[in-house]
Amino acid sequence: MESSGPTLFYRKNMKKLIEHFTDYPMVDDVDTRIQYIRYRMGRLKHQLWLRNRKNKEEILIDTHDKFIIDNLQSGKTCIFGSAGYYLEDLIQDLTVVEQWPIVKTFYPNAQIIKDRSEIAKLNGRVFDNFVVVNNRGDIWCELFVVEEHISKYIQAMKPGCLFFYSFRDTQIINWNRLNTDHNNYFLNFAKHIEKKYSLNLIWHDIKFAEKNKDGSGDYNILENPDTTNGNIKYVFEYETKTKNIK
Repeated sequence: MESSGPTLFYRKNMKKLIEHFTDYPMVDDVDTRIQYIRYRMGRLKHQLWLRNRKNKEEILIDTHDKFIIDNLQSGKTCIFGSAGYYLEDLIQDLTVVEQWPIVKTFYPNAQIIKDRSEIAKLNGRVFDNFVVVNNRGDIWCELFVVEEHISKYIQAMKPGCLFFYSFRDTQIINWNRLNTDHNNYFLNFAKHIEKKYSLNLIWHDIKFAEKNKDGSGDYNILENPDTTNGNIKYVFEYETKTKNIK
């Protein structure tokens, strides 16, 4: 008798379906081209660097980075995990720190580390400005992990150092979005950091996506107002509170 419905075929030796990204960690032993592709994916500011190095007469930068540059104080600046080399022509005494060894192949001046505590070990407590903009290494973590990272950054900061830090709320896991006041959640985190690490919050910008229709009657499909830099933005001043942010 002929079957009247579709037939389902399957393989007994079919590989396990991936339920979580940690089930199959990245293979480290890959060639340089693959390492570069992995690094470049999702790093829009690397694309700006590629463009700017071909045209030294006109430098294109992101609006949030313009805000950072306008508020930097004189002295040494560290940019960690944020493709900071693309701002090399605009920031004097810049130290670029990354966790991807492939960066060294196209930007030899980069410091390559495995753990954030190495920043202070390599440089000492020397930085007047410390910048972390939507670091890809902070994806899918809880706020206590972000706090651990910050505790390592401050080891490289001089008193009075300005700390520019931003990330996306969608990167943070294990908090109830349905019954939690989003703005207070991230503002309270900043206040917690203030008390515990002598980081005085002198500026912040916390925004979330709103379900408003545009002129065509369509909703904004973006996950938040600033996917590139993060919609949670802070500026702290380490141990002092004397600076004014423009």
